[in-house]
Amino acid sequence: MQLNLFQWDIVETGNGFACLARLDFEPARRHFDRVLEAYPNHLNARKGMEAIRYWQPVFEELSRLPVKEGVEFFWQRTRAFVFGDREADRELRANLLRHLLELMEQGGVDDQPPELCRGYLLLQLGEYVAAEQQLRRLIDLIPGEGLLYGYLADALWHQGRREIANALYAAALLLDPERMAGHAIRNPRLVNVIGEHGAPLAPIYGYFQGVLPLVDQEAANGDGACSAYVLLREAERARHRRDHGAMVAARSALHRVEPALFADYLRFVEAT
Repeated sequence: MQLNLFQWDIVETGNGFACLARLDFEPARRHFDRVLEAYPNHLNARKGMEAIRYWQPVFEELSRLPVKEGVEFFWQRTRAFVFGDREADRELRANLLRHLLELMEQGGVDDQPPELCRGYLLLQLGEYVAAEQQLRRLIDLIPGEGLLYGYLADALWHQGRREIANALYAAALLLDPERMAGHAIRNPRLVNVIGEHGAPLAPIYGYFQGVLPLVDQEAANGDGACSAYVLLREAERARHRRDHGAMVAARSALHRVEPALFADYLRFVEAT
């Protein structure tokens, strides 16, 4: 099959992006230069050159920095870069994250949770078992960092361990609803609950809708949603062990704290 010569620029830019994804900047530059010599306004070739102009100085600066400073510098530059959606862009991002992991390992750089930690980087790379191991270790050291529970839930969700993942999502929302609201949660039903009721109330309405279990995790603060969750947990546990007195006391307290939510709770009880 003969190559369509009128599409040579597509092949050349594709080769350029493939080199860029491998962090081979000079070969990538040559591919893009050939296209730009013929088509100075070629959109993809210009995007490729812009990426080279961004990343090549980053690696040059990185080589001059001590490792610990270099890790933070490289992470911030990676976060600031806008990646495209082509396969080469995904490969570029993956290779950058792998390079960051190598820097952390070589320099003995400690995790800086929640985002600059090995577990999070491994999660982004799709290495879910390794991510789980790293995140469990970090949670043992920092049990109050809610977003770590969210990352661990993601890692377990991708392994098909959905029940445990949902319990961890509930814990994460109780500890840090604000940051979990902006997190790309993997459970689509939970995403809908958060969209409808907000992250602070998601542990409660997630339970009502059969999405989340009730968990023992204490909330980060004592606001209305957190207090309501504790009372709901007490009421439900008393109901299931048939402790009528404790159930009535917890329900009465829930009614005082959140009367509208209490009405939704009664509808949930009637339906179960």
